[in-house]
Amino acid sequence: MTSAWINLFFVIGGYLIGSISFARLVFASLKPSANPDLIRTPTTDGKAELVSHAVGATNVMIAFGPRWGTFVTILDMLKAFIPTLVLRLLFPEESYHLVVAVTVLVGHLWPVWYRFSGGGGNSCIIWMLLAISPLGLLTTHAGGMLIGRFVPMFSFVGGIALTIPWFAIRDGIFSLEVVFSLAITFLYIIAELPEIRQIRNLKRHGYKLDYGFVLSMMKRSAATREPGKTAGNKGLKSDKKHQ
Repeated sequence: MTSAWINLFFVIGGYLIGSISFARLVFASLKPSANPDLIRTPTTDGKAELVSHAVGATNVMIAFGPRWGTFVTILDMLKAFIPTLVLRLLFPEESYHLVVAVTVLVGHLWPVWYRFSGGGGNSCIIWMLLAISPLGLLTTHAGGMLIGRFVPMFSFVGGIALTIPWFAIRDGIFSLEVVFSLAITFLYIIAELPEIRQIRNLKRHGYKLDYGFVLSMMKRSAATREPGKTAGNKGLKSDKKHQ
């Protein structure tokens, strides 16, 4: 079998693995009669909201609690980490692990089984990077966290983009690793375009997003072990009592 056919096999296989949406499977099992709950981030004045198109572990946590959210997160991690690491170890001189990593991400973002409406890709990207370059993951995402201190919405994409100079320094500017980092950065940004357009329109009309709202629901869910909505409502009622 030629290298081209092997790469094609891993392209198809990686895409099909990535297309498995564990979040949607959980929703289909626990809430079969309804569509998955979308993540809604309100503006600070409560008059508008940002609606995320992605369906992933955060949606599951908000709908069903931290145990299910963690379960989906782990499965999303493994579907990116295992094939990437296995191919890297089995074929250290080849780029098959980079091919499968990119195509797993494509499948996760645009799954064929769900009309090309997938998850956000955060867990997949983190764990495929862990399989490829653990030190690179720590370095680039530490830089992304630093960016996030000034521009919160760009913290994660900043960490992804920093993999470009990381691999350029480590492997050379024309290496396949740099092509890989360019690909995952481009794919992530393309997948986020619906949200980017919404944010631009909200800012144009003078709204400011309450970025801490979803995070607070996740924290309350983790603390109470209840679905995020339930925990969030209890927290809001408690806050009002103390006002």
